[in-house]
Amino acid sequence: GPHPTPELSFAVMHLHTYAGIMITASHNSKEYNGYKLYGEDGGQLPPKPADEIVRERQEVTDIFHIKKVAGGIKKIGSEIDKEYLNQVKTIPINRDLIKKWEDKLTISFTPLHGAGGDLGSKALKEAGFNKILTVKEQFKPDGTFPTVKYPNPEFHEVFKISESYGADVELAVDPDS
Repeated sequence: GPHPTPELSFAVMHLHTYAGIMITASHNSKEYNGYKLYGEDGGQLPPKPADEIVRERQEVTDIFHIKKVAGGIKKIGSEIDKEYLNQVKTIPINRDLIKKWEDKLTISFTPLHGAGGDLGSKALKEAGFNKILTVKEQFKPDGTFPTVKYPNPEFHEVFKISESYGADVELAVDPDS
């Protein structure tokens, strides 16, 4: 299922894998949906190794006859979600400030039709925020991004629906999260 791209970086390092692949649209328009390749350090592959992989991929004529890789392929799931959220909790934040505002501050949260809805909501709740309003119209992953022209939080227009929720804080993450 959908997982935030930063979680893949974490998973590659946590599981000590050779590489990670993320099917993604990022914050680009739907014409640029594709995938990202991550190396064993958790970072995106630099151009030369990425080009080598692309060349290999272009030689594949039947996806059911791809060379087996040592160790196989592992899809990440809820076990990595838990480890990832535990790691996110270690990021220093002002817990006293959250405690003071936990029942007063409302936050509207939108993943902009991307992969971060579930885990983003959980991360906010586990951080101590109690009044999270998920933007339902933009919560379900959809690579056609039906409610926005460009799903990039840098553009104010992506907050149009979120603004109608009347929250104190509006939070959007790009489809990669």
